[in-house]
Amino acid sequence: MSTRRVARVEGLIQNEVSRLLLLKIKDPRLKSIVVTGVKITPDLKRARIYYGLLDAQADRTAAALALERSSGFFRREIAQVLKMRFVPEIGFEYDQALDYGRHMDAIFEDLEAHRKP
Repeated sequence: MSTRRVARVEGLIQNEVSRLLLLKIKDPRLKSIVVTGVKITPDLKRARIYYGLLDAQADRTAAALALERSSGFFRREIAQVLKMRFVPEIGFEYDQALDYGRHMDAIFEDLEAHRKP
């Protein structure tokens, strides 16, 4: 399978899931979710959707459970957009990049506070 096609499908899936989270999802547990990336297998059978939480106080477990329960909805909506013969099975995985960024910001703010007399 062409790596360009895989990359294009990854981008389409990321855009569509982001759009669905923004416009169609009514579940309050999913309102602070942002899609950070998508990785799909070369045979286009499985896709891992990486997500983060914008709200640091949000419940990660509740968000993960809500995403897993709504995976059928996402797959159905993705199927309508992609118009592929087989739609990849989707799974969700928490991306800790936003948490790490918040941690680094806190460290820099602490350093800045200690540097000023």
